[in-house]
Amino acid sequence: MTEKSQAELEYLHQSVVEFGNFALGMLRESIDAFENQDSQRAGRVALKKDQLKDIFVPIEDSLFQFLALYHPVAKDMREIAASIRIIYNLERIGRMGYDIGETTSILMNCCGLRKSSELITMARMVIGMIEDALSAYENRSTTNICSMRERDSAVDDLYVQVLTEFIGKMQDEKEAVPILTRYVIIDRYLERCGDQACNMAEMIVYMVTGERVEIN
Repeated sequence: MTEKSQAELEYLHQSVVEFGNFALGMLRESIDAFENQDSQRAGRVALKKDQLKDIFVPIEDSLFQFLALYHPVAKDMREIAASIRIIYNLERIGRMGYDIGETTSILMNCCGLRKSSELITMARMVIGMIEDALSAYENRSTTNICSMRERDSAVDDLYVQVLTEFIGKMQDEKEAVPILTRYVIIDRYLERCGDQACNMAEMIVYMVTGERVEIN
């Protein structure tokens, strides 16, 4: 590829990293809002929903345009293909961050938040997985994602634990089922964010090595 196309590829790579940091920031801020019962912070996440789309669409367009214009091969082709998949993972993470922030606002406005140390622990584990996947993508390295499968299993265990906890509460507090269901939804969002981190890791391994692996 030409010097110009390589420069464009590097620009796109950094654009994906910046988008990833924005999407991850939405998730991180929503969890901070939940943990600290901060309605203002939860509201700030909600305001970023349109911005998430505004950043996502031009990057998606640029990646497809690069593919059509330069017809990359070998590792450059893998990087573009992986980047296209990864921005979809990141967009979903941002949207689930928005959804958690919105759910946090609803719970605070109607009845206050219940503490769940396991839910917070799970959230921090998931955020760490996404941080490491994004770092691996930025550095074009698989070092940070070697243990992703084991970390995902730990998240799945916590998901079941939190789910069991709140189902038990539903049985004891039938009048609070609509409220408790919101916590189950947050639990599910976090589990799905962990899956997105695993999907990113799979594509990063492909981008770096050309090998197809299944982590999740």
